[in-house]
Amino acid sequence: MKKISILAITLLLFLSGFTATTTVVHADTVLPFNTTITGDISEQAPKDAYTITVPKAGTLTITANVYFNAALMELRDSNNELTGHTKGIYNGRPENATSLSKDINVEPGVYTLFIKDANKDSFGNYNVRVSFDPANNNEIEPNQTFTEAMPINVNGKRIRGFISWNDTADYYKVELDEPGRLVIDIDSKMFNGSVKLYDSEGEMISWDSLGFYNGLPLLWNSHTDLEANIYYISIKGNDSYQGIYEMDVSFIPANNDEIEPNNSRESATPIVVNDNKVHTGFLSHTDKEDYYRIEMKYDGFLTIDFSSEFSGYSLMKERSISYDSHLSSGAVGKPEKSSKRVELKKGTYYFIPSIKVLWQGGVYTMSFKAEPAFKDMTGRYTPAVTYLADKEVAKGISVSEFGVQDNIKRVDAAIWLAKIMNLDLSDTSPTPYVDVPERAWGAVNALKREKIVNGKSANHFGANDTMTRGEMALLIQRAYKLSGDGLKLPFTDVSPRYEEAVRALMKNDITQGKTAVKFGTDAAITRGEMALFLYRADTK
Repeated sequence: MKKISILAITLLLFLSGFTATTTVVHADTVLPFNTTITGDISEQAPKDAYTITVPKAGTLTITANVYFNAALMELRDSNNELTGHTKGIYNGRPENATSLSKDINVEPGVYTLFIKDANKDSFGNYNVRVSFDPANNNEIEPNQTFTEAMPINVNGKRIRGFISWNDTADYYKVELDEPGRLVIDIDSKMFNGSVKLYDSEGEMISWDSLGFYNGLPLLWNSHTDLEANIYYISIKGNDSYQGIYEMDVSFIPANNDEIEPNNSRESATPIVVNDNKVHTGFLSHTDKEDYYRIEMKYDGFLTIDFSSEFSGYSLMKERSISYDSHLSSGAVGKPEKSSKRVELKKGTYYFIPSIKVLWQGGVYTMSFKAEPAFKDMTGRYTPAVTYLADKEVAKGISVSEFGVQDNIKRVDAAIWLAKIMNLDLSDTSPTPYVDVPERAWGAVNALKREKIVNGKSANHFGANDTMTRGEMALLIQRAYKLSGDGLKLPFTDVSPRYEEAVRALMKNDITQGKTAVKFGTDAAITRGEMALFLYRADTK
């Protein structure tokens, strides 16, 4: 093969009618983009080499037309490593070329394209053209290993990455400052590939295939519930799976209020029933169950309101086997809400939310309401009796009855009032009143010390006498220091002794009269009514 000067080549092309982008070249020639180069393969020169400079990551498209029987085309990098597969081009004829177009994903660098004969006895002419489509990726290279992983911010800008022959894996580093859900969305034009999530020690948490490209972008989405820590995301391909992908990494904080660690009975978070709060917890791949301790202060019913996408729960008594359980059947973004009422004996219980299926966790919410199991506790009295039972102010007259309609004695009313006010009951010395039983000494001494109650005489409290509505009004008005200023009473049975107390209770919506004109000052008050009045006064 004779070498021809560039000037001679240009003149020859001009005279022969070729366009200005067609050039005849030989071995070791620079091959610019979008320019058709012609050459020939002979027994004396069985191989031509072309230098291609790639300025950034992207896709080279190499198109060759071969006018002889068998040729080979291959691309090698600066280390002489094969980039892409060697391609055979067969069955070309001088009058009818065989064409081949090949896309090769490459990183920036200098490459050498070789065109050569395939079987040592097939020679002739060919032409070749190379075009380049930049990937326009915004990843920061190198990011092929854990140590090189590119740091990214959750809920930040979209990442455009590129997998090539020279770079089959990209790593990203994500740091979570709090527990929550990591969401990864990937749009890919790779034929396939994989996405993996690793923990800070490099242990794989999850793996999935990106799917198979069918002419439309591959849309892949996953969520993983994680604790605060450092994590790594890898996007991987191979010699068949390459190309552009775009990735969004977002984060939804759990905003859980549990006290960690709470993964055992010993570390269980205490929950107060009837606290009118919705508690939020969180389960993850490293925290698969949480423990909460619940005290039932009486035999009664516990209502459990629970919400979760996937998690379930168990209710266990002390060290015994499962007492009750539930499994949620929600979906991502659609938690299932459930409400369950169970009858329990007085005691300590453990409420245990846990991951039940496929390691699916996430946020859960829960609230607890308890009420005693007294048969005579109707709807009107339920909130008040439950309130007093929760505060351990009052018990029932039996296991099954509170005694709502029973009259309350002065000694019992004194005990209830002292307890609900959290007075210091430590002075358990005998009272001045000979009729006060020992069980009430602390309460009566405390009320007398606070100038809330007096005896009926110097040495008699009237402990076993029935408490009247007027006496109840005096006790509550003094205890809570209520004022009835400005209120005019409509009642005809309220003497001056009780007038200020009754006005105070009416003004503060603690009680009304028996009728429009009668307060019922001397009428006995029942245990149920006393519970109502104390509940209203204490919650205001």
